[in-house]
Amino acid sequence: MIRNVTGNRSVFARNDCCFLWTVALILVLLATTVTVPSQSRPKDDVRLLFTGDILMSRQVEAELKTRIRPPWSAFQQLFRSAAWVGGNFEGAIGSPSDCVGSKSPCFATPESAAEVLKRAGFSIVTVENNHVGDLGNAGRERSRQVFHHVGLATVDFENSPQFVQLGKTELAVIALTLVPAADGRVQHIPSAEVSEMIRIAKQRANLVIVSIHWGNELMEWPSDSQRKEAAWLVKEGADLILGHHPHVIQRPECVEGRPVFFSLGNHMFDQANPKTKEGMIADCHIRAGRLRCQDIPTHTSSGTAVPVLADPDRMSNLALATCTPEVRTSHIN
Repeated sequence: MIRNVTGNRSVFARNDCCFLWTVALILVLLATTVTVPSQSRPKDDVRLLFTGDILMSRQVEAELKTRIRPPWSAFQQLFRSAAWVGGNFEGAIGSPSDCVGSKSPCFATPESAAEVLKRAGFSIVTVENNHVGDLGNAGRERSRQVFHHVGLATVDFENSPQFVQLGKTELAVIALTLVPAADGRVQHIPSAEVSEMIRIAKQRANLVIVSIHWGNELMEWPSDSQRKEAAWLVKEGADLILGHHPHVIQRPECVEGRPVFFSLGNHMFDQANPKTKEGMIADCHIRAGRLRCQDIPTHTSSGTAVPVLADPDRMSNLALATCTPEVRTSHIN
């Protein structure tokens, strides 16, 4: 089930704590509900998958038009085994003529991309990054509408946290970007607003997931800023952090007992640098009251943007092996 909690942003600027608590609790209690079927999954195991950056414009768009096989055919069995499959969508649905700004590439994406992602098995995409604003606010709204039309949930900062019910487990998903978009939108950490979002999420969810666009492009290790931001998010209550933007892998770590994927790298992208051809999927299981994560590497060959599964990264999985936080069992009903 997916619940969308959206509040008046001016609330976070007020100093009246009692008013803030009242509004937040009302928002949580009035949340709407849509159920996600779970009968095909083992009752004692909820599997969550999340990919890195997904581009479906530019050379990727051109390649997909000529392919005979679906682009995610190699992932069909893997995606079907999961209760929830997400990824970070780079770009906005619309025409190149609607691009705003000129300092970076504009990822105008055709409407057909939404249906392709839905058929591939994705259940949700985060749309908070430095390219979602490439077509301005109209592009953001059009993207939400198109994804909604095909039955694919989207999460951005404005509609965070979203609540997803998977059997008896409830997730709260928050999407952030610390990298400014073409239309100027960006978030900051530390932030009273983000802190309040996480607090609201913890009120009713068993697990709080933060998808975050951050770091430096092509940097293979997390920056000091990323480490400080991760520690702050965990301290505030994030249980799982899914990072993207560097376009290369940054190995996951256990931060204060919580799994942090600093950068999942590219999942489907048209960059030529060999390092951008390697990606990973965060593979997390909620089992026996604990969250257990590992990574599933992917590889994209030269001359294509379509990834395939690759050999496991032993070092990454060793770092996460002892990072098994307890999943909260009590929340508001």
